[in-house]
Amino acid sequence: MLLLAYSVIGAIMALLGAAVWRFKLTDRFAKNNQLTDNESNRMARNASLLLIGLGLYAVLCGYFAQQTSTTNGQIMVMILFVVGAQVALAGYMYWQRQ
Repeated sequence: MLLLAYSVIGAIMALLGAAVWRFKLTDRFAKNNQLTDNESNRMARNASLLLIGLGLYAVLCGYFAQQTSTTNGQIMVMILFVVGAQVALAGYMYWQRQ
């Protein structure tokens, strides 16, 4: 059941990342709409890579949570998912600095 839940979350995040990449949905992330094409492409690429990576990470965490037989182990996997997502977000924000 945990694998299914994490897989659904991961699939939604990966699809959102693919949509950002394909349709260059950078106006959702930008402070202003006065971006050059190069900046817009870089922002779309970085945001989509983050979302696709987090989607894959969610599926991986779901697999590990499913393989763990104890409740404490499953809680530890959930904590690792949250911490890993926060570290990835901090890395994305550092990557986007100008």
